Amino acid sequence: MPARTQTGHAAGAPGLPTVVLRLPAIGALLKRAIPIVVEAVLVPTGLFYLGFWLGGVWGGMITAFVWSLGALGRRMIVGGVSGLLVLAVVTLAARILATGVSGSSDVYFLQPVVGEAALGLVFLASLPAGRSLVHRLAHDFVPLDGFAPHSRLRRVFAGITILWAAVFLLLSFLGWYLLGHTTVAAYVGYRTAISAGVKALAIAASVQLFRSGLRRHGIRVAFGSAA
Repeated sequence: MPARTQTGHAAGAPGLPTVVLRLPAIGALLKRAIPIVVEAVLVPTGLFYLGFWLGGVWGGMITAFVWSLGALGRRMIVGGVSGLLVLAVVTLAARILATGVSGSSDVYFLQPVVGEAALGLVFLASLPAGRSLVHRLAHDFVPLDGFAPHSRLRRVFAGITILWAAVFLLLSFLGWYLLGHTTVAAYVGYRTAISAGVKALAIAASVQLFRSGLRRHGIRVAFGSAA
């Protein structure tokens, strides 16, 4: 169901009319998002670490890639291919190719460091485009048809985009430091824990920025069908 808007008086934004962003019920949003995240992120990550434990770097890469490629093929048949899944397949394929050509497993672990730095810069570079990267990614999980161009919502997502740019640049620096000062096994463990902790904090901060930003710009979110 596309997003719909209504106008009225904004209770937390003097002189600014309220804009209502009406979304599907929370259950419907979760039903839409959870399978995408599980299929494209959680399962491949878990399989990589299982394969890494059983057969080293190549075992992890091949296990995660086979799952992701199979999931993509299934989605292409039944429909509903997600951008995250395509990104997972392309990223894993690039890492396998680079590792095979270089003959060094260290290249596999260096790529996320470079990739996170590049991703942070991409987040920043998307700001002048008028629709930030966070805004575009949010549309993959939440239907914003009819509301996406709204200038107030763009400003809210711009702030969150800056936050995530800083997060990825920080993770890139920490990954580079760990890669040069620890063993491969320790790097995998430390980086996983640090990345999970930093991203969890960033998610909490994003939610707070989103809520306060909506109030500041006179936007109210309503879930489910209008009465």
